[in-house]
Formats: sequence, C-alpha cells, structure tokens
Amino acid sequence: MGGAVAGGAAASERAPNGCAADWLFLKKGVWGLAGRRPKRRRCLEMDSTEYLIKVLSRFRIVDFPKLLKSWNFLSARRLQEVNFKETTRKDLILKLAQLCEDNGVTLKQVADLDIIYNCAFPQKKRWNSYQMFRSKGGEEVKLFDFGDFRMTFERNLKMLIRNAMVNILEHGEAVWIRIAWGKRHTPPNQQRASYAVYYPQTPYVFIANLPAQYRVYVSQALVVATEHNVLKEMDLRGHCLDSLRDIAFKRFNPALPTHHRKHLQQLNTNQESDQRITTENLREKEDAKRLTSAAFGEGSLPKLEEVHYRLQTVFKDERNMGILSDRRKPFRCVAKFSSPNILESLRALPALGIADVPISTMFSSIPEKGKNYFKITDKRTVGPNTPGP
Repeated sequence: MGGAVAGGAAASERAPNGCAADWLFLKKGVWGLAGRRPKRRRCLEMDSTEYLIKVLSRFRIVDFPKLLKSWNFLSARRLQEVNFKETTRKDLILKLAQLCEDNGVTLKQVADLDIIYNCAFPQKKRWNSYQMFRSKGGEEVKLFDFGDFRMTFERNLKMLIRNAMVNILEHGEAVWIRIAWGKRHTPPNQQRASYAVYYPQTPYVFIANLPAQYRVYVSQALVVATEHNVLKEMDLRGHCLDSLRDIAFKRFNPALPTHHRKHLQQLNTNQESDQRITTENLREKEDAKRLTSAAFGEGSLPKLEEVHYRLQTVFKDERNMGILSDRRKPFRCVAKFSSPNILESLRALPALGIADVPISTMFSSIPEKGKNYFKITDKRTVGPNTPGP
C-alpha cells in the first residue's frame, strides 16, 4: 500500500484498490504503511499488510488482546506497548498493522490469525457435516499425529491443485484447516477461503464455504490423510459448530427410546375436559410435560436454526373419486421451520398450548437421527433419508 496524501490534497472517496472495507480505515489520507503509493489491482491480489487490516477490522476492541496472544506473532513485550483501552479502533488497527509489518508478517501468518478468529466465532460460518467411512476389514485406527496429518493433507491437496494456500492449526480437540483457492493466472483469493474442522480419532469433519468445484479435492485429501476410503455429506447443517458436533457424536441428553414413548402416548388418549382449556386442567399439564420430556429429554438441546422437509408423496384418495386419484406422479414441496433454536422452540410449544402432545417423531427424533434435512416419500418408495413415522 502507498504513503500518505501529500500537501493536504483531498483524497478520492473511492478506495485506491477497489476494496471498500479497507477504505473505512484508509480514506482519511492514510493509504498505507510502507511509504509508497499502491498500484491499481484487483482486490484479491492484496499483500500481507492489506489483508491483516481486513482481518483486524472484524475484531471488537475486547477481542484484540486475547486473539493476538493466541496468534503469538507479536511478543508479550510488544503487546504491552499497545494501549488497547484508550486508543480508537481505527488507530489501534493501524498501530498493530505497523508493528506486524515492521516484524515482517507474511500472508500465511495472517491466514493463521484468520483461523484463530474463526475458532473464536465459528457461528459466523454455515457448516456442513460430513462423515468418512472405511471399507470392511480395513486397517485398525492409529494414534493421531498432527505433523503427519498436516504434511499428508497438504501434499495430497497440492498434487491435485497447485495454486492453493493451506493453513492447518490445532485448536482444542479439533484440527482447523483453511484453504485459499487460486486460479491459473491469479493468486489465492484470501477473502473467499474454505474452512474444514476435523476431530481426530473420529470420522467426522465440518466444512464451510467450500465451492462445488473444489469438493472432490478436499474429499480426496481428507480421506488419504485420515486413512479412510470415502467422504459422504450428512443431512446436518447449521451455524452452531458445537451443536453439530454434539449431534454427530451423540453428546446430548437423549430422550426415551421409541418403544417407551408409545406407553406415554396413551396417557394423552383419555382427556376429561375440553382440549382448549389447558390452563385449568392440572392433569393435562402434567401429562403434556411428561410426554414432551419423553420426546425431547430434559437437558439442554443442541442448537439448530432450521429444519427442512422435502416432500415427494403421491395423492391418496381412499374413495378413488377425486380428480387427482389417477395422478401417479408425486407432489413435491419443501416445508421449512426456522428459529434461533428450533429444537427448544418445538419443545416449548405444548406448554404454550400451541401444539398437541405427543409431538410428532418427525421433530423429536432430529437429534437421534443426526440430521435436520429430510426427504419424505411414500412407504413403497421409502429411502434412506425418510424420517419415518
């Protein structure tokens, strides 16, 4: 990036390199930190300092000390020199960018900081769940070695597509992978990187922002690095990475098995009063609570934002007298339920008197089935994605 505007000349209101986000910090005459005016180029061809400013611009003031300490690029002494409390956000970002540039920060190191930010705020991405499988009679699972995994994954990915920048970090119990994709004559686009979170010793991986044309490359690199044979997408998606992990790993308070629910459902058959008068019938309230607990459990539920049901069912007419009775093609539609926490919302419906009990297993079995995207077909054409009765 270039030097400050000389002689008090008015700076153009358009960002020098076309990057509107950077202009928030640069439009007041500060074009850069290296003392040179930038060449006009496309936004994805940014250097390390430009991209560092872009990453730092996502931070809140309270996030800077913790995330920069985790990054471990600037020494503790350097960080003590920065006044995080009495400095404006714009000045703080420029100060940190200057310190990092003086220390020779590279684009790959800035990409590590981007991973650390996404580790702290994974809910800003939409994650797709995947499961890996081994062939029957395959080799026994070996102890996970991070160094071997990183080397094998990067080597295999670079064999399939050379123009890509790969960063891999360990964070907690997971391995975070960041891939910036480039084309034949353009460098890797840092602003549209893909992310994968793999949990060692498990067959599960969660991926965000992965374009369809690169899916086969990531799949091949993952199955080779983890000694599996195939990677398949699960019908489980959402923003809360911890909840997706808990559902995949079955780390939630399970509800009663189905054969126990049938007995509890019978409690709802003998109602002594009008169904609409729920507030005056204590027994009905207790039965509703018991049936809801049997369906969803009593502990906290994983956080999912939506549930999709794709229906492909044939019109049914027992009398065979309707206009559509002869129609053999199935009707197709999609029913979507959304909420900040759809499972907790569904569990609360009976207590509010909005839904009857027992809640359909199409909703209550979502955590058990490990998916929130369903395909409903007729029984004679039932498939593996059918949620069942």
